[in-house]
Amino acid sequence: MTSTAAPGRTAEETTAAPKRTRMISWWAGMGAFFLAFAAYLIIAWIAAGEPARVPPGPTPMPTWMKVCLEVQQWGLFAGMLALIWFKAVRPKLRDGSVPFDGLMVLSFALMWWSDPFYNYFTPGFNYNAYFINLGSWVGHAPGWMSPNPTQIAQPLIWLPGVYTCAFFLMVIIVNWIFRTLRRRYPTMSVATMWLVAFVPMGIVGTFWEAAFMMMGSHSYASTIQALALNPNTYYEFPIYQGITASLLYTTWGAMRFFRDDRGRSFAEKGLDQINASAPVKGLLRFLAVSGAITGIFFAFYHLPNALIALRGDAWPQDAQQRSYFATKLCGPLSNVACPDPRVPFPRGPESVYLGPDGNLVVPPGVTAPKAPPVMTTETP
Repeated sequence: MTSTAAPGRTAEETTAAPKRTRMISWWAGMGAFFLAFAAYLIIAWIAAGEPARVPPGPTPMPTWMKVCLEVQQWGLFAGMLALIWFKAVRPKLRDGSVPFDGLMVLSFALMWWSDPFYNYFTPGFNYNAYFINLGSWVGHAPGWMSPNPTQIAQPLIWLPGVYTCAFFLMVIIVNWIFRTLRRRYPTMSVATMWLVAFVPMGIVGTFWEAAFMMMGSHSYASTIQALALNPNTYYEFPIYQGITASLLYTTWGAMRFFRDDRGRSFAEKGLDQINASAPVKGLLRFLAVSGAITGIFFAFYHLPNALIALRGDAWPQDAQQRSYFATKLCGPLSNVACPDPRVPFPRGPESVYLGPDGNLVVPPGVTAPKAPPVMTTETP
């Protein structure tokens, strides 16, 4: 029987090629979608004339906190630029292509646009408005429910820096754990290695983020306090936040560690079967890696945490009384009360809501619904 396989490839590899090609095409399509969605949100935000600094408000901020935030903001941003240079730009100039680490760093550096999706349904957290910010664009996401999204003080310098530096460092630590396990237990399965790394990464992730919060970077104010460290403080830290973050770190770490002999991740499978120029293949690799990393982020972090925030306890007074955390998102300086199990969730601009003074507010032009009378006769 005459083989129909391409020279140098088995018949099985030829049959599998379309599937592998679909793999990179699928992930690249997801990456393109996320970046296009980010562009849409930002353009809509600018077109609406909404970019404006969210001020920290009248609450005095301790000098030590300002110093910590400045060090975080500019130190992390400098670290991001260094990582982009050493992991992406310099290898591109030297070798003509960006290695996987460079693609991962670039993906982290661009992914921060979505961070406030934690607040999709209700105000679950806010950043310290002391950071350089122009509000946020996330309110233009279809179906957005949380009130006053422009008052989310999304940091323009700190946030991309912390995403790039902290996330890449977490991936490096995961890979160190994987290498140690592979060396000591060479027959250990991939799933077991992932599970072994998951627990320490939850601890490490909790430690660094809780430390940043104590320094005043952000506040998870709508937390289930029975499942929180330091409850009833502006720096209360939800334990489940550490769990979902560990899902990210461990999965991204596995994506980096378990690559083929050409250094390609699962998202890049099928690249060789695509007939395209080197620049186009490079773009496809970036979109595929970015799509996989961002998809993991939405599935393991944004979705569960946005849903858990709906079950959060009342914002602690320690957070509400600090204007640099509450801003005009909710609370004393806002038109709406902060989340509380006793407070109804506004579901858009036409929702009846509770004001910060505890009074029910019916928006202008909105008629409060009334229940119809009970039917006492049989319908035709």
